[in-house]
Amino acid sequence: MNPVHVSLFAAFRGALAGKTIGRTIFNEFVRVRCADISGRVLDLAGGANPSYLPLLPKNIEIVRTDKTPSKGVEAVDINADLSFPDASFDAVLFFNAVYIAEDPERVLREIRRILKPSGAFYLSSPFVGNEMPEPHDYARYTAEGLERMCRKAGFSRALIERMGERASAAAQIKHPFYLSNIIRAFIYPLAILLDGIIPERARKAHPMPIGYFVRAIKNNP
Repeated sequence: MNPVHVSLFAAFRGALAGKTIGRTIFNEFVRVRCADISGRVLDLAGGANPSYLPLLPKNIEIVRTDKTPSKGVEAVDINADLSFPDASFDAVLFFNAVYIAEDPERVLREIRRILKPSGAFYLSSPFVGNEMPEPHDYARYTAEGLERMCRKAGFSRALIERMGERASAAAQIKHPFYLSNIIRAFIYPLAILLDGIIPERARKAHPMPIGYFVRAIKNNP
C-alpha cells in the first residue's frame, strides 16, 4: 500500500484556515485511506460536526454518534455495550477517541462484534500533544500498543501508520504560540519538508509522530 503524502499546498492552506498541522495530516489520511469504504458506516463518538465527514465517500449510509445526542447524532456510551446488532456495519470509524475509553480493548471487541465479516475498522490516536479531557484522557498509545490492542480484540490484520514525524510534531505542540495563521502558513510546509528528510532508520527505531492511523479488517469466522 502506498504511503500517504501531505502536499506543501495542503499544509499551507490548512494553516491559513487555522487548522493544526495534525488536523491537516489526519484529514489527508481519512481522504486517502477511507476512499473505498461503502455501505453502512458507524462514526463512533465522532461528535456533531467532525471535519472529516466531507472527506468520506458520498454514497455511504452513515450513523453518527456521540456521548450526547443532537440533530442527526445518536447518543452512545463507548464504555458500555454498543446498542447495535451483531454484524450490522460495513465499516466503523473511531477517530481521536480511544484515549477517553476506560477499557479500549472492550470497545474494540464491541466494534468487531458489530462489524460484518471482512468489515473495515478505522482508528486514529494522538501520540504527541496536550491532554484533552473529554471528560477524561487516560492514555497515549505507541504503534506496538495499538497493534497489541487490535490483536487482543480479535483483529489479526491491522495496518498502523505514523501521521507526521518530529518536525510536524514539534509544530503541532507549538501551534497555540504562533501569533497568526500567516506564521503557521510558513512553518507548516517547512515542517512537512523536514519530516521528509528524517532518515527511515530513525523513523523506525525511534518514531515521534503526531499520532497513528489504523486500518484493521474483521476476519471471517
